[in-house]
Amino acid sequence: MIKCVCLVVESDDKLLLVQARNRNKYYFPGGKIDSGESLKQALRRELQEELQLDISEETFTYMGKVVGDAYPQKDKKTELNCFSTSFEIDWSSVKPAQEITDIKWIKKDETENIAPAVLTWIEYAKEARYLKW
Repeated sequence: MIKCVCLVVESDDKLLLVQARNRNKYYFPGGKIDSGESLKQALRRELQEELQLDISEETFTYMGKVVGDAYPQKDKKTELNCFSTSFEIDWSSVKPAQEITDIKWIKKDETENIAPAVLTWIEYAKEARYLKW
């Protein structure tokens, strides 16, 4: 199982997702948890690495976790530990690092471009009323 952390950002009925280099699908910003890291430490590091954002761990609020199909590894599962943040981010000025090729606000009807585990989280979040979708 691949254990990951991610940041969930919703605005105007859209979700903020990123696309990693050499990938077709979009993900929540975040990534794998390194050995010895807490979930919040991993999220802070991943946001620095991917989006050059320095966000304090104290601003993260845990939203829950799901297990879904990994992408692009078809024979593995991914555990997504999702967080929101109270930190105000001007997304129009965020400059992604080299591993991220695109930052995009995804609408409800654009699900064909979303990674499978993220789709699993979206269904969980709708039931838990975390999302307006």
